[in-house]
Parts: sequence; structure tokens; C-alpha cells
Amino acid sequence: MNYPVLLGVADSVVGDFSESEYKEWNHDRKVFNHYKRSLDRLLDFLELKKEILASNITDFVSIEPASLGKQGYGHSVRIANELGFTGMRAHCIDLGGASVTGAIGQARSILLSDPDAVVLVAASDIPKSAFKQVSDLKRVNETVCHPEYELDNGATLISMYGLLMKRMMFEERILQEDLVEITKTFRKNALHNSRAYQFGQEITEKQISRNIADPYPSPMIAIVTDHGFATLLMSEKKAKEWKSKGWIRKNLHPIYLAGAAHTAHSEYFILKGGFQTPATNTGEKLFSSSGYEREELEYAWIYDCFTGMVILQASEYFQLSKKETARSLRTGKISVTKGKEIPINLLGGILNYQAAMSVSAATGLVDIAYQYGLYADSGSIEGQKPVFPSVSLLGGNGGIDSINSAALFTSERPKSNRKSRPPKLNPLFLNRPGADSGETGVIWSSTTVHMNPGFPWKPPYSLALVKFEENRFLLANLHEKNGSLIKTGDHLEYDKTKVRIEREGRRWKAILS
Repeated sequence: MNYPVLLGVADSVVGDFSESEYKEWNHDRKVFNHYKRSLDRLLDFLELKKEILASNITDFVSIEPASLGKQGYGHSVRIANELGFTGMRAHCIDLGGASVTGAIGQARSILLSDPDAVVLVAASDIPKSAFKQVSDLKRVNETVCHPEYELDNGATLISMYGLLMKRMMFEERILQEDLVEITKTFRKNALHNSRAYQFGQEITEKQISRNIADPYPSPMIAIVTDHGFATLLMSEKKAKEWKSKGWIRKNLHPIYLAGAAHTAHSEYFILKGGFQTPATNTGEKLFSSSGYEREELEYAWIYDCFTGMVILQASEYFQLSKKETARSLRTGKISVTKGKEIPINLLGGILNYQAAMSVSAATGLVDIAYQYGLYADSGSIEGQKPVFPSVSLLGGNGGIDSINSAALFTSERPKSNRKSRPPKLNPLFLNRPGADSGETGVIWSSTTVHMNPGFPWKPPYSLALVKFEENRFLLANLHEKNGSLIKTGDHLEYDKTKVRIEREGRRWKAILS
């Protein structure tokens, strides 16, 4: 088999441009310049002339910048033209935060069907520039929250992740101390990385003790920045041809793209009955189709939009209990069979590096590339030597666990005796939200919202996920029997505290029985 290979990765951050110039650019110009800077760095790293790429490129895979609010196939074509490319096939990926790994998977599909293809994958997004006001944060909530079953109850992106984590803490006996230690461990990984957003910034006790929505303070929430990236993929045979022609440097050691998979679930949190995660099936698809075993991994980058998501997705990819996963992640590693430990997120993850909404997993792609010596700006990273893994995993999560993607990389050509097997998949069900007035249920999870700019209520206030006998779930605000709003749910007992559901306008109320 003529395996696809990845030649290198480059990225661009705000610090790559002069502050005054960047400030003057409009949004479209910023997006384009992140594309251009990333591509120029990639070409320099590969010692590849742009005119050679322009005359040989067959496919361009890109991702629409969510911050610009644009849609349409034309984005990839326009950007390709501005970069000086035309005549190729254009592909536009839209998988939320899973888009980067999904784009890598798309490149793999192209190369498996056409071994002569030359695939450029590049994208950028500028949320830090585009979202600056309270109205922008309100817009984010309006984008991710269900308009009927979430938004009018004061739900936020952070609070919904909080509900998920609070239930996981209850079921698995994971402690706040576990989350704190995991967060501090990954911050340490970024302290000596000059390209990290949190470069040189220690976590203070004040930061770690002030929750935005239980159990999450700001250091446990992904850093949102402007970011761009570019990478080039082709077949193993073509990479050798380009080396022999002197088109790319001869001492380059591309890595094999041994597998890719993704799974889509519901767009909205409330439609995911029981917090089901697509990560379970993505991991199963990846390993079953590639013929690799989980225990063969020597490195992994796990998507960490929130600290709890590292625990959740790592446990699902590796089929481990969440409790033992949380325990091992306190040291920045995942413990698998026979005492083997797999390091993860050595550059700090998106909690500390750079992440831009629709291209957030580019942070992980940079991390993976660095570990193989294929990152164009390796010299900017100090205090963390590459581990040069034989097998590594790159994950991606499309927001509130809606879409999950993963890719498998190897330093050595996969052997022909590796056989795929049928995946053992778990069914993903859709919740049927809503309830009749007077219907009763129990508290399944809860969180206290301490910050929600643009919402008419003054925080703090509580949100609860109520479970009914038919395994239905509803998001509601908590109220005392006398009708007063409950600000915190610390006194609730999950699976025991009973509530009665009432509707007030567009808002759902859970009244303590």
C-alpha cells in the first residue's frame, strides 16, 4: 500500500505580526495573513519553492473561519486564489473544533483514492479579534445553546461543560483537587514555550479558586486566540520522488498517516441523552480500521477545551475508567496495560498554547509535529525535548462533544500484516427534550453560573439537568417551593433530589418537591 505521509506543519500567531499593522487590518485581511504566514513558514521548512507547489497541487482542504460568520464552498477557492493556487480540487471542512483532524482525515481519503495527489491543508480563524464585546459573548452562547431548551434558562457554553463534569465527578468520584493538579501539570508544560499564550505565566491560587461555572475556573478553560496553520500531505512514493528531484530537503523524515476516523453526534447539548460522547466510537473506529492497538501508542494529544474533557476523551479512546484516567493525568500521562505510561499534551494543550475555535485542534497538530521534528518553529520551544514516538494519536472535539475526530501517525511504514477488524460501536441516542407541566423527575447534574455577560439575570444562579423515568432529560433553573430562584445547587443529591417541572414563558423551572 502506498501510504499517505505528512511532511511538516507550520502555524502563525498574533505575535508574528507587528502590533500596529495587525490592529489596522480588517477581519478578512487578518485571516488571509495567517494563512500566508503559515504557508510561507511551511515552504521554508520544507525548502520547497512556492511555484513548484502551485504547479503540482491537486487538492486544497480548508476550514471556514467561524468568527467571520461566512458560509459556502467559495471560501476555500477564494483563499487558494489569494495564495496563488488554482486549478485544484477544493474542499471545505466544517466539524467545529474537530475540523483540523477531520481535514487530515479528508486528505487521507483523497490520497488513498489518488496516490498521485498533492494535498495542502491550511486554515485560520481570528476569534480574539472578532469577539471583543459583551454582545460577542452573547452571540457565542446563542450559537451553541438550543434556543428553546437551553438559552432562555441562562445556559452558557461553559455551564454546559460544567454540567457534564459535575455528573462525571459524581459517578467516578473525581475530585476538584484532581482537576486542579491536572490543570497545573499542563500549565507547567507551556511555561517555557515562547509561542504559548501562557508562556511564563504561573497559575495563581486566586485564578484557580474562582469558578466561572462549577467546577471550572478560568485556567481550566481553553485559551481563545487568533491562529493559523498549514501542512502538506502526499503519498510516500511521491515524497521520495520530490526528494530525488531536490524539490524538498533530503533530510526530511515525513510521518505516516496510518489512520483517521470521526463520529458525529447531536449539535446541541440537550439532545445528547445522558452525556453520550462520540469519542467512544471514534477511538474504536480508528484502532479497528488501522490494525493498531491502543497499547502501541507512545504519545497522544487529547483535546482539552476544558480540563474534564481530557479525562473524558482519554478514557474513551483508551477504554479506561475515568477515575484512573484522572489519577494518571495528574502527572500528564495516561497509564495503560502493564504499567506503560503515555505522555500527552507536552506543549500545554489548548488550555495554554494557542487555539482559534474552528481550527483549535491545530494546536494538537503542532504538538504532534513537534514530537517528530516536523514543526517549522521548533527552535521557539525550550525546556521540552521531542519524544519521537513510534505511534501517536491526535484528537479533536467539535464543541460540547458534538463531533469527535482522531488521526493516527507512525514514524515507520505500517506493516502489511496489520489487519482491520469490525468496530464494536455503541449506539448514540437522541434525547427527547421537553416536559409536561407538573411532571416530576430527579436532579441528575447541576452547576452554578457565576458569569454570563449579556444575560438579563445577575449571577450567580443555578442550572440543573433533570432526568425523567423514560431516560429523558431537561435543562431547568432551580426554584424553592415558594418560587424563589436557587442560586447554588451545592445541597442537591444527584439521583435523589426530586423536582416538579413548570413552564414560565420560554423558561423551564425545576421546583423542589
